[in-house]
Amino acid sequence: MTKTLRFFAVTLCALFALSITAQTPLQESQYGDLIITFLDTNKEKYNLEESDYSDLVLLNETYSRSTDINHYYVNQSYQNIRIFNAISSIAIKEAKVFYFANRFIGNVNDKVNAITPVISPEAAIQKVANQFELGQINALEQLNVNGKRFTFNSAGISSEDIPVELVLLPKENTLQLAWDILIFKTDNSNWWSVRVDALSGDVLESNDLILSCNFDHKVSEDNHDHATDFKLDLFKQEYTSMPAMVDGSRYNVFPLPVESPNHGSRQIVSSPSDPVASPFGWHDTDGILGPEHTITRGNNVLAKEDVDGGNEQGGVGYSPDGSQALVFDFPLDFSLSPFDYQDAAITNLFYMNNMMHDVWYKHGFDEQSGNFQESNYITGQGIGNDFVFADAQDGSGFNNANFGTPPDGSNPRMQMFLWTPPGGGNSGDRLDVLNGPLSGNYEAVGATFGADLPTDTAITGQLGLALDSTADFYDACQNLISPFLINGKIAVIRRGGCQFGTKVLAAENAGAIAAIVVNNSPDALIPMGPGNDGGSVTIPSVMVTQAFGEQLISALENSQTINISLQGPDLVGFVDGDFDNVIVAHEYGHGISNRLAGGPQAANCLFNDEQMGEGWSDWFGLVITMTENDLPETGRGVGTFALSQPTTGGGIRPARYSTDFAVNPATYDDSNFLAQPHGIGFVWATVLWDLTWAYIDKYGFDSDLYNGSGGNNRIMQLVIDGLKLQPCQPGFIDGRDALLAADMATTGGENQCIIWEVFAARGLGFNAQQGSSLNRGDQVEDFTLPPTDDPSLANCSSLNVDEFAQQNVSVYPNPTQTELFIEAKENLGDVTITLIDINGRLVYKGSDSLFNPISINTSDLKAGLYILTITGDNFSYNEKIIKN
Repeated sequence: MTKTLRFFAVTLCALFALSITAQTPLQESQYGDLIITFLDTNKEKYNLEESDYSDLVLLNETYSRSTDINHYYVNQSYQNIRIFNAISSIAIKEAKVFYFANRFIGNVNDKVNAITPVISPEAAIQKVANQFELGQINALEQLNVNGKRFTFNSAGISSEDIPVELVLLPKENTLQLAWDILIFKTDNSNWWSVRVDALSGDVLESNDLILSCNFDHKVSEDNHDHATDFKLDLFKQEYTSMPAMVDGSRYNVFPLPVESPNHGSRQIVSSPSDPVASPFGWHDTDGILGPEHTITRGNNVLAKEDVDGGNEQGGVGYSPDGSQALVFDFPLDFSLSPFDYQDAAITNLFYMNNMMHDVWYKHGFDEQSGNFQESNYITGQGIGNDFVFADAQDGSGFNNANFGTPPDGSNPRMQMFLWTPPGGGNSGDRLDVLNGPLSGNYEAVGATFGADLPTDTAITGQLGLALDSTADFYDACQNLISPFLINGKIAVIRRGGCQFGTKVLAAENAGAIAAIVVNNSPDALIPMGPGNDGGSVTIPSVMVTQAFGEQLISALENSQTINISLQGPDLVGFVDGDFDNVIVAHEYGHGISNRLAGGPQAANCLFNDEQMGEGWSDWFGLVITMTENDLPETGRGVGTFALSQPTTGGGIRPARYSTDFAVNPATYDDSNFLAQPHGIGFVWATVLWDLTWAYIDKYGFDSDLYNGSGGNNRIMQLVIDGLKLQPCQPGFIDGRDALLAADMATTGGENQCIIWEVFAARGLGFNAQQGSSLNRGDQVEDFTLPPTDDPSLANCSSLNVDEFAQQNVSVYPNPTQTELFIEAKENLGDVTITLIDINGRLVYKGSDSLFNPISINTSDLKAGLYILTITGDNFSYNEKIIKN
């Protein structure tokens, strides 16, 4: 078959996949009648009426090899109008409903407020454009319609065509008719998923599909030492593919399991692509021997620089070329500016994205499950044309990283940023007021268009107000009426309602040498996007805070003369996040969890309050950088390299990940008050990390990330299987139960005890209650295990001695004020007792014989949460203690 014919066949496969993943009535599917019968039988259990499931839509059907399960992602609808996020996951195994993760809503008939819209989809798009300051809509045109779903052109406000669908949105026990709209901003800074009331035109809710990890940058004063004496046996045979289709590619990178330049050495890896996941290498796109690209581009990812932060505005960024030999061996010297070792950074980013693709493909994040590939030529299932855009050294921000995941068939985007060194500012851009009462240095963030601020010699000049003819005189959204006020000066402009590129271009046309845009809210500064006119701008511009900017305007209105200087950052010493493999894996992990939760076509299933997306992402990064020398109690920090911390640093989370409660005491209740969503994710990743080590204790460790059989490999498979079984908008109990079900599907329940023991120790025990996954404040934690006669435990080893202690130890009163008693029903021998506060500090340690009641004086303890641990010769016991 020729390449042309092969590509045509692949395209037909993609089109066929698109047609079968479209919204189709459930009854038309293979197991539709089976599922309806199941619901008929169990409708009382799930508080459903027959009318609630009479109009179900199949969004996706996928098959999982590891579990031998057909996954059905079924959306509830009413009179052919889809109910937003009412997506249940139904697992079919051996022609039976094996697992049902319910998200259907009961009594739908009485909750629907309307089925006929008052507001048109065009008017709803206009509302979104106004609300999110997307600019002027130009020639909006409807391209097609399919039932309640419409597609409009980009109309100058989106990077892609605009899909709009009439949906019913669950709100306060009602189902409100709404337009569901997806708009990718023209500067690619936000991917807005918005619901607009179809009766009133009000914006009811919005999500940004670009998940900014916002790592709460805490720069340490520790030296950022890129050199290390720590060497790893990298098992080089794992990095060489064996098939005849090997492409001879070579990459000089920090290869897995190396976490960062602080954790190990840079090495050449040869033909590292997996023969199953990427059988034609990482530079192929058509499934025929021979690469289509010699740059850092292929079927799975396009890695490139985006120093100007413009994404595809003005063309695709630079990618290093490995020549026909595909040799990507570039110099790396951390004493230079990151721009001087850009080729090495992009190569490492390309390597990590491909490794994440291949490793997790082998564990079930494959084509039909919605993975990221240009061509799905391996199976022809799923929808292609969605390889990752991975932007290295992205100039639209600092001290961060993000990942945007649209539904299957649209390209996700990863953005990796530079990080300021110890003592550095938030952005590196400098604005100095040189005279007058406002003299000093102020925060400024450069635009993603126009000229860059110089890093050697500052731009200096006098300020002038850009005056136009509207009520807001200074937003430059209309014609400037006194252009001489800013000619040869630095223009001061309010943010206003028009595009950034439009206002800065107006200032440039009036003779301004630079521009300062004053934010219109006290929110954090953003890198300004170009909009429609930014590509024509040649002067530099920055945004300043509302408070400082209004001071400038007031001073200029009072005829004060103000001179300033603008200068870009000296980037020598900045840290390049492209080399922090855990952060890269974390970002890619968002793509995995978003595509698997609720199925490949559901892009909004992880925006509920109790969702665990940040936790899965942390865990993805941790598990692929494990080594055989790691210990469960030794803490792992996330992002220590990017934060300029030593390898023993605390990282970006409230505590290091460790099975030792003295290091990480997090339990389920902590998700109620830790930061959202990162703190919530931290608790979930803590449990997964404990579970990882429980599996390693049982099955050992295997460094082969592709085909290993160790406990680390088994838990990798279990987590992917669990993600597929969950419903849309999962909470912690949903996640726990999905893992238990995945183990039943793969082993018959051999590891039920391990899973229960780990979850119970962190407050997700048998009697724990999730409440609503839309509310993180209504959960009830519990540390008990299921009864030993539970049928699900039949195929696993007996619950360990912790269960014995749980049933034989009493701790009271809890909450306590002045005294805490510990009592055993029988003599448990000598024990060690510790109390750990929420910050991991040891506040009490004692030894005693646990036969008669033991008393602990708690009167001097501060009010708060503590973890009590009792350890004997053959048991351990944990309980959360509250001091009032």
